[in-house]
Amino acid sequence: MNINSIKKLSGNIISLALFYFVFLCSEYMFDNRMAVFTDSNGVVMAQSFVLGSSVPGFLSYYFIDRICDKKSFNKKIIPCISGGLSLICMIGIYLTGSYAGELLFGIILFIVLGYFGSLVHTQAALAVKHLDDGLNGITQLAGISYGIGILLQLVHNNLIADGVCQVIFLAVAMIIMTVSCAGRLCEVCGYTCSDVVSSVENTDTESAVSGYAPKKLGIFIILIVFVMTFVFATLDNAVTLVHAAGSVDIGKWSRIILAYSGIVAGFLYSTDDNRMMDFIMYIVLLLSTTCLIVISCGGPFMIGLIIFYLSAGFFSVYFASRFMIFACHTDKPSLWAGMGRAVNNTAAVVVAGVSLYIMRAPQYVTMIIGVLLFAVTSVIIFIYYEQQRKLNSADAHNTCKNPSSVYDNDPENVYRKKPAEDKAEITVHEAAKMRDDELFELFVQEFNLTQREGEVLAYLLHSDESMQEVAKQLAVSRAALYRHIANMNEKTQTKARMGLVQFYYSWTREKQ
Repeated sequence: MNINSIKKLSGNIISLALFYFVFLCSEYMFDNRMAVFTDSNGVVMAQSFVLGSSVPGFLSYYFIDRICDKKSFNKKIIPCISGGLSLICMIGIYLTGSYAGELLFGIILFIVLGYFGSLVHTQAALAVKHLDDGLNGITQLAGISYGIGILLQLVHNNLIADGVCQVIFLAVAMIIMTVSCAGRLCEVCGYTCSDVVSSVENTDTESAVSGYAPKKLGIFIILIVFVMTFVFATLDNAVTLVHAAGSVDIGKWSRIILAYSGIVAGFLYSTDDNRMMDFIMYIVLLLSTTCLIVISCGGPFMIGLIIFYLSAGFFSVYFASRFMIFACHTDKPSLWAGMGRAVNNTAAVVVAGVSLYIMRAPQYVTMIIGVLLFAVTSVIIFIYYEQQRKLNSADAHNTCKNPSSVYDNDPENVYRKKPAEDKAEITVHEAAKMRDDELFELFVQEFNLTQREGEVLAYLLHSDESMQEVAKQLAVSRAALYRHIANMNEKTQTKARMGLVQFYYSWTREKQ
C-alpha cells in the first residue's frame, strides 16, 4: 500500500483506529469500575458478559442495513442514534454505583459498539477492494489502525489522570467515529455501500461448477479463529486476573508493545500477496501456547505479559484482516467483514469459566490442554488448506475447459499482468491464434489498464445497460464509473463509453 493509497484510505484508517480505541478503552474502563464491586474472578466473568453482548451487535449491522435498503430509510440516522446511546452508557458506567448498573450499561454499550465494529470494518474492506492495488492493503490498514488505536489508549490511560477527563476523551473519540461512519454510508471511496454486489460468492450448485466455495472456507476460518481465541482468551483472562487484583496495571506503557506488534503484523502479513499470513499466525500461536503453559506453571508474569502483548497484536490483526479479505469475496460483506471480532468475543465468552479453571488447575492439566488446543488448531488449518487446494485445482480444471472463466471465478488473480518480456515475445502469428480472454489480457497490458479498469471494461463489453445500472452491478458510484471510463479513454485515445468499446473490438480484429 503506497502513500497515495494511504491518503485515500486515511478516513477509513481513522474510523477503524477510533473503533479499536473506543472498544478496548471501554473494556478497560468497565473492568476498572467492576473491580470496585466484585473480586478478580467476578471482573473476568463480567467482562465475558459484555464481550458476549457485542456479538449480536456485530451481526445486527447486516440486518439493519438490509432493512434500511428495503424501507428506503436514511442510514445515517442509525449510527447517529447509536452514537448518542453509547455516550449515555459511557457516562452511566462511570457514575453508577452498583454491580447491576455497571453490567447493564456495559451490555448496552457493547451491543452498540458491535454495530459500529461491523460498520467500520465493512467500509474499510470495501474501500481497499476498490483501490487499484486490490486486497493487498487490507492487512496493512488493519495493522496501522490497530496500532493507532492502542497508542490512543496509552495516551488516555497514562496522560489523562482525571476520571472525568478520561470519559470526555472517550466520548469525543466516539463522536468523531460516529460522524465519520455516518458520512461514509453514502459514499466510500467512490462506491455505494448499500449497492455492494459481488460475482464471486455462489450457491452450492454454482460452486460445483465454478470451483469457488467461499461459504465453506468461511466456516473453516471461523473454526480457526475460534480455537485460537481459546488460547488468547485464557492468556487475556490470566492477565486480567492480575490487573484486577491490583498487582500490575496492564493499561500502562507496556501496552506500547501491543501497538507496535499490530503494526508490524499488518506489514508482515501483506508480504507475497498475503500468502504468508496463516503461516506467521501459526508460529505466533505456538509461541502463545508455550507462554500459557509457562504462566500457569508459575513462570515470571512480566515475561508472559510481554509475550502475550506481542502475540495478541498479531492475532488481533489476523482475525480482523482475514475476515475483511474474505468479506470482499462474498456478496454479503456487511455480514462477514466484522465477523472476526464477533467470533473472537463469542469464543471469549465460551471459555471464560474454563480458562479460570485452567489457570488454577494442576500444571499437567494446563500442559495437556495447551497441547490439545495447538493440535486441534493444526488439524483445522490443514483441512482449511486442503479445501483451498481442491478449490484451486477445480478452478484450474474449469479454466482449461472454459478459459474465459478465469475472469469470472478467480477474484484474486484476474487481470494480473504478465512480465513485459512476455508481452514482447507475442508475435502476430501467435496473436491470430489467441482466444478472446487472451486478447483481452493483451489489451489490458498494451494500454496499461489497472485491475479495476479491466473489470469495468470487461463488463461494458457485454452490457448495454444504463450507466446507473452498470455502476450498481460493479458496486461503484456513477462518478467513479465515469472516472474509470475517462481514464481508459485517455489511455486509448478514445471518447466516451461507445468509443472505448468500438476501439476494443477494432483492435482485437486487427490482432486476429
